[in-house]
Amino acid sequence: MSIRRKILRDSKRSLGREGRRIVFEPCAAPPLDRAQFPVLERRIGRDGDRALAYLDNAATALVPRRVTDAVTRFLHTSCANIHRGAHVLAEEATDAYECAREHLAAYLGVEDSARVVLTHGATESLNLAALCWAEHALRPGDIVAVAEDNHHSNIVCWLMLAERRGVELAWIPVKADGRLDYGAWCRIAARAPKVVALVQQSNVIGWMQPDLPRILDDARRMGAFIALDGAQAAAHAPVDLATLPVDFYVLSAHKMMGLTGIGALVCSPRALEGMRPAIGGGGMAARVDARGYVPASGPQGFEAGTPAIAAAVAWDEALSMLEEAGMEAVHRHVAALASRAQRGLSDLPGVRVLGGMPSACASLVSFAVEGVHPHDASAAFDAEGVLVRAGHHCAKPIHAALGVRASVRASFAGYSSEADVDALLRAATLLVERTGRAGR
Repeated sequence: MSIRRKILRDSKRSLGREGRRIVFEPCAAPPLDRAQFPVLERRIGRDGDRALAYLDNAATALVPRRVTDAVTRFLHTSCANIHRGAHVLAEEATDAYECAREHLAAYLGVEDSARVVLTHGATESLNLAALCWAEHALRPGDIVAVAEDNHHSNIVCWLMLAERRGVELAWIPVKADGRLDYGAWCRIAARAPKVVALVQQSNVIGWMQPDLPRILDDARRMGAFIALDGAQAAAHAPVDLATLPVDFYVLSAHKMMGLTGIGALVCSPRALEGMRPAIGGGGMAARVDARGYVPASGPQGFEAGTPAIAAAVAWDEALSMLEEAGMEAVHRHVAALASRAQRGLSDLPGVRVLGGMPSACASLVSFAVEGVHPHDASAAFDAEGVLVRAGHHCAKPIHAALGVRASVRASFAGYSSEADVDALLRAATLLVERTGRAGR
């Protein structure tokens, strides 16, 4: 019998007595209207009779009707390529694309939208920072400080740079409690790193590093360039780059109720000045002849080829929805759900919450169930209609630092509800009881 079939069978046997013992708090209304998300109406799980609790938002957020409607309107009325044609549809498409850029800049507190390069996602954005700037700005022996709690996207691009350019990577380690080792950072800082690669919010431990502001201040004072991964934070917390002066800030639309295939690299003026195009082709050149080429000015010089125009339209609409809901309200709601999930999971025997119980919970919780592989745990949750993530979440180094190979991750969004937390804790309780740990 397959593991999945066994979990489905066992979950049927355990339904009833165990589930009825759990008492949950009443549901509160999310700041984002759940009726905008048709997928939440699905019934799944054992025998297809469970309400869908979508808790994989850190991987990708659900797409609301307003966003898909906006894309449909664009494709049905103004579908054309941008920056190339003089006809009315091309002009409308160009306006829609550039309005999305301007909207994103305003959302992030950036006055000059020319500092916003639209990419295919946060991963490409970080690679462009390495290819378009660091490739030319750094020399063999220069130090790039990389935090151990980073997503692979903010690690591998610097490892590749080290292979190509001979720069040295200095690791800012994570301690057993999930916090960055500030003492280790101070020793690296004494060596004057040229680049510091950090994450605004970890996609594993679910909270923002307490020492992140100090590290950012230290890096700025020494003149280091800062690459900050904001893919998780920008989806559910206010971001003001006017007060967070980093050199490279990256994010992805699909974490923010937009479509996949579009993200952004926001550059500081000094970073943009030192960047050179790394990808050549249509749209990025102002002049091309037998003697060479001259890149287009502004962000277009780094946006070769036809971009994800419809996805930009979708992102524009998603940003409007987040703004209308209020990012402070979204932040409070999501943090409250994640905190409650952390507390509930921590109370279960044999369940270890990664990173412990910090005071500033953000949007997600990762955990391990003793004696249960994360993939098997995920299948058990799936049988109860709870969709979580299982694996290393493209963040192997921090898992290794915390002494686990992989984990289960439940992540929340502005449309998540108390009922979703109820379903998560109910499924976790059933799993613990089936492993024989309840009552120990």
